[in-house]
Amino acid sequence: MNFLITYLFLSIGVLMAQDEFNTNVSINSAVVIRSRSMSVDFWTPERMKAAKEPVVILPPNGKNTSRSFSISNNGPQATILGRTPAATSSLGRALNVRGRYVATTGRVFWSCSVNIMSYCSASVVASTSGDVIVTAGHCVYDTSTLQWLTNCNWIFVPAYYNGTAPYGKWPAREVAALTSWTQSSPNYNNDVGFVALSLLNGRHITELTGSQSVGFNYPRNQPTYSFGYPLNLDQGEILQVCTGIPGVSKYTTNGYAGQGLSNCYMTGGCSGGPWLQQFDESTGIGVTYSVNSFTYSLAPNTINGPVFDSNIQSLWNYITAR
Repeated sequence: MNFLITYLFLSIGVLMAQDEFNTNVSINSAVVIRSRSMSVDFWTPERMKAAKEPVVILPPNGKNTSRSFSISNNGPQATILGRTPAATSSLGRALNVRGRYVATTGRVFWSCSVNIMSYCSASVVASTSGDVIVTAGHCVYDTSTLQWLTNCNWIFVPAYYNGTAPYGKWPAREVAALTSWTQSSPNYNNDVGFVALSLLNGRHITELTGSQSVGFNYPRNQPTYSFGYPLNLDQGEILQVCTGIPGVSKYTTNGYAGQGLSNCYMTGGCSGGPWLQQFDESTGIGVTYSVNSFTYSLAPNTINGPVFDSNIQSLWNYITAR
C-alpha cells in the first residue's frame, strides 16, 4: 500500500536580541500546515515497533562550526514550573503508581519514505501554550540534507509502551532550533529542538500528561536522571532510565562543552530524552535541563548532553507561546 504524505512549510529566520548575559541568537523555525493526505493513522503499532534510531555522525576535529555558540552558564539560573494534568485526565490515578515522568516522556516518529521509519525520545515541558515538547536537534532537523524532519509525518506519542499510545498521537504544529544547529556543520552544543504540538480532540497535551519544569543555566555535576527509549534495551519499547552525577564530556572536539553521564548503557533511540535535576522518585517530577544527544566511542557507556544555557532559553522563549 502506498501512502502520499504532503506538508507545506513556512521557514522563518528570527534574530532575537538578548540581555547583558548573551549575544544575539539566530533561530530557525518552520510552521507545519497539515494537508488532507497527512494522517497519524499511518503510525500503526507495527510501524512504530519497526522504527529505528537515526544515525548520528559527530564532526571530525577541526570541522568549521564558527557560526555556532558555545554552551555555558552565561546568565542567571531560571526555572519555569511544570503543570499538573487536568483533573479529568486519567493520569491522576497513574501519578500515584508510576510518576509523571511516565506520561511526559515518549517517542517521536517520522517517515520520509514508506519503507524508512525512524524514532527518537522526547518529553513535555512547561510552556505558555501547554503544547511544547523538547527533543534533540537531530530528531527534528537533518543536517545532512538540511531539511526539517517534521515534514515526514512526524508525531509524538507520550507514554509510549510496546506499540501503544495511551495518550494519543500528536502531530507537530511548529518546530524551532538554533541556526547553529540547522547547518551542514552543526554545533552539538546546540543539539536541541522544541516542538509545539497541534491540539488533539480540542485539548492541549499538558491537560492529559502534565509537564515537567524546564531550567536554564543550571549548575553542572548535579544528580541527574536521564530517560529514553534506547533500541538496545527492550528493543526501545519500554522507557529506560540512567542515574548519576554527570561530569565534563570526554568529547571536547570543536569546543563541545556538554556533560557526560557515565555508567549509562542507553544508545540510539534515547536521543532527545530528558535529563532532570531535583527529581523526586515518588512523584516523577523534576527540572529538565538537558537532553540525550550522542555517545562517543572513546567514552563507552556514557551518554552526552548539552546544558540548557541562555541560548537555549531564547529558543524556549520563542516557542513557548506559539
